[in-house]
Amino acid sequence: MKSTVGSNPQREPGTFRYGLRMSDPVADSVLMFVLTIIGALMIFRFGFEVSKVIFPEYRPMFGDFISFWTASAFVLDGAAADAYDFSLVNAFQLETFDQGGLPFLYPPTWLMVISPFSVLPYRPSALLFEAIQVTALIIACRFLLRDRSFFWILIVFPTVISGVIHGQNSVLNTALMAGALAALDRHRPILAGVLIGLLSYKPQLGILIPIALLAGREYRAFASAAVTTLAFAATSWVVLGTEVWRAFFETIAFASNWVEVGQTPANKYASMIGWLRQFGVGNTAGLIAQIGFAAVSIGAVVWAWRQDLPTPLKGSLLVLGTCLATPYLLDYDLALLAIPVMLLIQQGNETGYLEFEKPGIALSVFSLLFSSIWGVEMDVTAVGVPSIVLFVLVLRRAIAGHQNALSRASCPA
Repeated sequence: MKSTVGSNPQREPGTFRYGLRMSDPVADSVLMFVLTIIGALMIFRFGFEVSKVIFPEYRPMFGDFISFWTASAFVLDGAAADAYDFSLVNAFQLETFDQGGLPFLYPPTWLMVISPFSVLPYRPSALLFEAIQVTALIIACRFLLRDRSFFWILIVFPTVISGVIHGQNSVLNTALMAGALAALDRHRPILAGVLIGLLSYKPQLGILIPIALLAGREYRAFASAAVTTLAFAATSWVVLGTEVWRAFFETIAFASNWVEVGQTPANKYASMIGWLRQFGVGNTAGLIAQIGFAAVSIGAVVWAWRQDLPTPLKGSLLVLGTCLATPYLLDYDLALLAIPVMLLIQQGNETGYLEFEKPGIALSVFSLLFSSIWGVEMDVTAVGVPSIVLFVLVLRRAIAGHQNALSRASCPA
């Protein structure tokens, strides 16, 4: 999509030098203030994490990475199937880290990916894991964004920081999704499919992707994703064996029960059914709401991907629809929201911002601070707000773009 603001909009009069067009000084100031606060919190939190390296009595860095490192240790000991035995995993964690309770619930594809990491001691292994994730995200977003003047947002985006601090793979998930959208935007469907297939280790994030690809007639990307997913699974079967896959399927009931009995605190959930539970909404009503959000998301994604809209808009809607449709999503998984936020800013810089768009972006980012991603105990969080607000903003922009295209087609003069 051709920019209407020149080749270097950040140097034109009336713009911030950080790449955010000053169409509304008040809204811009609010957005910059929010991001500055997030940066300050990041510095404070990072300083605390560094203190854990110096003072080993603190909880290990990147705490959730303990689950990955433990599973890797079982693989390297020749007992890969035991990574799915919570009693053995818990005992090993208590002995090694003096803390436990972190089961390994991922499919064997992810077990194969992280299997080499326990070759190193825990701390250098965790640092290497985080370095790989962050590097992948930077590379992916470098190709996703045409205007990189606001690339710095990645550094201060709260859920990206949270994903790193937790030691989770949410930053890598975001990198694969961003890379796939960038490949589609650059007309490289085979590469896009490969990246989507590699994301299959996190199946709850892929529930809308096949629907979007088929609706958008991206058949080569769809086929590439299917082949990659099958090849990924087959490779893990060859490397780890049948017993590991059998153990994984047997642990699905345990994983379901783990979620149902509330082993993960309610304030960690970012899915609609989990978030509404914080307000006292029962499982039945929450499930109905979840199905409603999923239906709206599917409808919006199918409609958008059938239209001749810019890939950044369709991709943003796909990411947000996924966050609203999946019933299992935790707060750090919202690192994915960095994609629609940056793409919305890019679209606004190129074609102008719609009314209330900047305050909406600011509200979405700001509401992420009212969550437990920083380790703050909150019984009620605002973690469900960003996905809903950003979904509305992107859908409105997509509808406006479609209407403009229809107007141009009916009035060619």
